[in-house]
Amino acid sequence: MSSDIINLTGGIDVGNGYVKGMILNTDTGVRDRIDLPSAIVATPRQSPKVPLEDAEAAQTMNDAEEDFYNRLDASFSSPLVSDSDRRIFGRSALSVRGSVFSEFEVHDGHASKADQQLSKILVLGVYAAKALRDYVREHDALPDHELRVKVRTGLALPISEFVARRYGYAGEFIGSKGSAVHLVTIKNFNTPVSIRLEFVDVQVVAEGASAQYAISDKGEPLADALLTDLRSREVDVLPGVTGADLVAAQNTIGIDVGEGTVNFPVFTNGRFNAEAASTLDMGYGTILENALDRQDEAELRFTSRKQLADFLQSTPSVLQRNRHQRAVVLVEPDVKHLVEQIRRSFSETLSQSGESTEVVYVYGGGSGPIKDELYPELIRAAGDVPVLYLDARYSRHLNREGLFLAARAAEEAAEAAAAAVEQVAAENSRRAARKSEKASA
Repeated sequence: MSSDIINLTGGIDVGNGYVKGMILNTDTGVRDRIDLPSAIVATPRQSPKVPLEDAEAAQTMNDAEEDFYNRLDASFSSPLVSDSDRRIFGRSALSVRGSVFSEFEVHDGHASKADQQLSKILVLGVYAAKALRDYVREHDALPDHELRVKVRTGLALPISEFVARRYGYAGEFIGSKGSAVHLVTIKNFNTPVSIRLEFVDVQVVAEGASAQYAISDKGEPLADALLTDLRSREVDVLPGVTGADLVAAQNTIGIDVGEGTVNFPVFTNGRFNAEAASTLDMGYGTILENALDRQDEAELRFTSRKQLADFLQSTPSVLQRNRHQRAVVLVEPDVKHLVEQIRRSFSETLSQSGESTEVVYVYGGGSGPIKDELYPELIRAAGDVPVLYLDARYSRHLNREGLFLAARAAEEAAEAAAAAVEQVAAENSRRAARKSEKASA
């Protein structure tokens, strides 16, 4: 049995709609960017999917980056998972029939992701998939032994839960005195593969705040692009302001529009201000769920909110135009309601943060579909504070990048502390040697 340990450091943004992740194998330098629906299918019986031949592993792992994560088939033995059912992940889960489909609830009063088993299964699954993928890419074959993996990760909680729940949430993965072991058995191939995950460090960051860290890290190139985009629509906006001025801003508000929540992270003097920040307990997915409940009125037959979202954001063919228009009309009242709730929450947050606010950033996966309705309302509510609306095609990934930065910063701090301890030990050893030499002389 190999004693080699795979070391992974990543940021996993478990959203109500999608899991966005970035994981680095610190041994090989291979980095994966992960994007899959936050959905699984559970089956206590034989998987409905036919396993692949072991010889196909190398080809499977070298496909497009996200493919294996979206076809993962695994079972779990972990204190975080209450049963040993098989789970099929991501896009593959959307097409499996006859099994128990699970996704996050986004209706009013839905349970925290920290309390839902689904969030933990998704985190364990993607790290196990990354470990196996890297092993196969290096060896061109499945392992003949259990893989051992040490994990450092950044995770997120809504702002409303962050202060009270962050240590407990991290502790669930690490266990008492770092004792928790999570065994994931991947069953995509004829030969099952076991991956033993141990979490060395878990950094929990407030949702939205992690995106702000990523915006700061991207620096002037992103800031310049935002100003160019803004000025393409409003010629005289922010005269004399440069990208460097935006990067230097220490007092900001973010509006992170997600599927189940909207978070309003506030930074004061460059530090996250939990007292002024807030969470709206609804998001773009909430309005889609509400629309699904009324779809019979419009003679529509969508089976999930993801299906409705994809249809709304697609360009309809000639044969789809009538249905597309009915779908637009179906969600319109709920879009207006969500926009009004965001505007009110933003106004309250802005008043809490005081007159020091320099700039407002809008981002998140749910921000794109409602931009035309939301942006004008935010501009009016903000007064003379500039509002920069990021393109949702890349802004939906900002939280994962910020979480990755948090995990890497913790890793670098741990390495520096270990190096300092070694340096002190070496110096003490040298002193002891010199004393011994003097004594013997």
